[in-house]
Amino acid sequence: MVKLTLGGDNPVIKSFKFHKLKSSMYLIWVYFNFYELSLSYHHWIFHPSSSPAIALRAIFSSNFRSDFLKRIFGYKISFFDYSSFIYLFGEIFYKNEYYFNSKNKKPIIFDCGSNIGFATMFFKWLYPESEIYAFEPDKITFEILKKNVLQNKLKNVYLFNNAISDKNGKIDFFVDLKSPGSLLMSTKQERMQKEKTTVNCIALSSLIKEKKIPQIDFVKMDIEGSETEAIQDLDKNNQLNKIIKFVIEYHHNIGNHKSSLSEFLQIFEKNGFEYQIDARNIPINDENTFQDVLLYLYK
Repeated sequence: MVKLTLGGDNPVIKSFKFHKLKSSMYLIWVYFNFYELSLSYHHWIFHPSSSPAIALRAIFSSNFRSDFLKRIFGYKISFFDYSSFIYLFGEIFYKNEYYFNSKNKKPIIFDCGSNIGFATMFFKWLYPESEIYAFEPDKITFEILKKNVLQNKLKNVYLFNNAISDKNGKIDFFVDLKSPGSLLMSTKQERMQKEKTTVNCIALSSLIKEKKIPQIDFVKMDIEGSETEAIQDLDKNNQLNKIIKFVIEYHHNIGNHKSSLSEFLQIFEKNGFEYQIDARNIPINDENTFQDVLLYLYK
């Protein structure tokens, strides 16, 4: 069982002092107990006949779910399925993967790969006066993102139904029609070997120039394999100097592509960034295995 120690300056722990979440705390307690286990035994935990799955379904009964959606950190959240909801909650609100300090009380934030808007809501909770540009290419998922922004009356959030690329126009986008809102949707077929669609795409450099944005305080980028093209575009067009901090989920070993993490990091090094790396590969000698590498880059 995972033990949770409450204390310190963790902003999520601080939030508990300001919100009366008696019923929601039960969900969070169950989540803390099952989250780490679910990373290794995801299929077992969320299998329809498993005991944890039965427990989670009971927690998410209609009455509790309605109360939870209205109260969690002050937000009402619409979502596709419980397993993705719990995973996103864990990564963003519990583990604080996108937490950052800013001297600017009104930071400009790019949320690249917004999905249903969990990170966007986290940023608004963290910096209520922030200005956020959120990008989500999938049309169905984009509608849920838009719904979450509207029903929570989030101000200064600008939504783009676009994939991030190194060009403006159209691009192939691979989805699973049986799993709306999938976290694996990608412009890379090796990442999502399901149905092919076509979506609009945008180069961040062109948007920055068009909007005449002088500085971007934080960029969150989780775009399932397209991060190299996106960063190369920013570098080529001399826009990286306008960005202070990134958190990027780098997707290593997608398909049979040659390893190129060092080349990716060299772009940041030549632009004056320092970085921290968080990567898991268990066992470490499991060769040619896909791996998520979380990068925190800063000046």
